[in-house]
Amino acid sequence: MKRIMCLAIALAFAGELFAQQVIERRELFKRPSPYERYTTYRVSVTGGLGMPAGTFGTYMDKTTLRNYNIALDFVFPKTNVSAGVSIGSQYFQNRIGRQLYSSDNQDVSAVQTRTFSAIPVILTGSYHVGNVNALIRPYVQVGVGGAFAELINYWGTIPTGDNGFRFVAQAGAGVRVLFKKQGKLGLEAGATYQHMPFEFANEGIKDASTLNARVGFFYRWW
Repeated sequence: MKRIMCLAIALAFAGELFAQQVIERRELFKRPSPYERYTTYRVSVTGGLGMPAGTFGTYMDKTTLRNYNIALDFVFPKTNVSAGVSIGSQYFQNRIGRQLYSSDNQDVSAVQTRTFSAIPVILTGSYHVGNVNALIRPYVQVGVGGAFAELINYWGTIPTGDNGFRFVAQAGAGVRVLFKKQGKLGLEAGATYQHMPFEFANEGIKDASTLNARVGFFYRWW
């Protein structure tokens, strides 16, 4: 009888210990994810449409799809803010058929090919709507930086233009969509307005501003 009572007590104690372990495991899974507790990292690769704006839009009336961007962000979960740096590549080309141009009391017949390229490096700050693990997370963004820009206008084979480093300021908005909750990979889409002072009096240009719409993927880790 004593053996049976001892066995029953031992089984009860083991059951209680097992129940405590289950509760502890459940409590463990209730803890916030690392993305909610720590500063994490995110890299985005996007590309898409670039549209000339301002005086640049009058000079370069063609859009481009050669418009790419890579961004690295530090994500601060408790404030819904992230800060990072992005580097881009833009290339525009506008070819005008052969026309007769007057220059220095001379008439010149030429095919005009207008090109513009820029490599902007921008420090960015973003504010997000929603929890860091939300499947759909809109954001707004501002940024400042600089770019190496080059404008060349080919009159036949004779080039004219200018190049150098220019200040860049931009603002935009977008959305990031996780493929699964607390996942690492997602889809990103956004649009930015980028202002770049670039004066070239010969062509009546005072800026090389652009509107950009890009889509791509992002990956995050901790």
